[in-house]
Amino acid sequence: MATIRKIQRKNGIVFKAIIKDRQGKAITSKTFTRKTDATAWTKRIEADREVVEALGTKGARMTVKQLIDEYMQNWRGKDPYQINRAIYWSKELGNYRIMDVTADIIRQKLRAFEQGSCIRGNGGKGKATTFARTRKPSTVNRHRTTLSGIFKYAWQQGYIAYNPVAKTQHLKEEQQFIRYLSDTERTALLNACQASEWPKLYALVLLAMTTGMRRGELLKLRWSDIDFANSLAFLKTTKNGEPKVCPIPTPAMIELRRLRELGSGLIFPSDLKPDRPMDFDKQWAKALKIAEVYNFRFHDLRHDFCSQLAMNGATLQDIAQLAGHKDLKTTMRYVHLSISHKQSIAERIMTQVLGR
Repeated sequence: MATIRKIQRKNGIVFKAIIKDRQGKAITSKTFTRKTDATAWTKRIEADREVVEALGTKGARMTVKQLIDEYMQNWRGKDPYQINRAIYWSKELGNYRIMDVTADIIRQKLRAFEQGSCIRGNGGKGKATTFARTRKPSTVNRHRTTLSGIFKYAWQQGYIAYNPVAKTQHLKEEQQFIRYLSDTERTALLNACQASEWPKLYALVLLAMTTGMRRGELLKLRWSDIDFANSLAFLKTTKNGEPKVCPIPTPAMIELRRLRELGSGLIFPSDLKPDRPMDFDKQWAKALKIAEVYNFRFHDLRHDFCSQLAMNGATLQDIAQLAGHKDLKTTMRYVHLSISHKQSIAERIMTQVLGR
């Protein structure tokens, strides 16, 4: 419903177009010097029923920055990467009213982000490094997912009539290569870690290898988080935003008992700043070099953990629970390892039985 009012002003006549909701309440207006322009504007707005509905919501005047600030206050389980992505969108879209953000605007922002130069941090040691290459689809998708979560929150609160991010495309990602250790590599790497100049590298790697905990989770661990009687680690928060109880196998527990300290300090603190986690990249790189293990990241220890579970008979549900996967789709990447391992066992045994 729309009306156009003729208004006499000192400098001439103007026409005020008013858009109303179904109850007859004015929800927005605009003033024109010509009646034809006012009529065209009301027809254009009324033609888009979603816009009219959005204008009537309580978030019609809210900016994206205001929305993100509110979302962050109510956002549970946010990790540093998610926070950085939310901050990015606050800078890119912050001055827009949320009802003015369309799928086209988001597509343009996502394309610009994809074509922007990659940036890698330097462990807090100095200026980040910029790479002259476009960002990966997975990186773009993560930023899109964060923005979608923000606008989904706005929709749930009744601030907007629909989530505009839902009308944008999720980019196709390349199949991820799962890197895990051979038995020879595993032995060589553990031996190199034991000989490291940092005396706790072996314990850290052993924990990652036998529990599947993420780097951030391991570095946040405190001695008070370890239940030595029951061989458990209590993670207050994880990447998924939920607490987790993590079983610790005997080899790792033996090493933790050897290093055990009283109090609630970090298990892997910095030598110079005990209240901060250790920056062990240099020692890790040296151990990889000595062990002659190539194309392997610290995060791949988590993949190695899941791969070993899959190849030794663990179900997908077992792997998901132990690794803390919130979505079973993440666990599905290890299915082929389980099948391949079973095939190789059947092939070897049946070939021996039949003698062919």
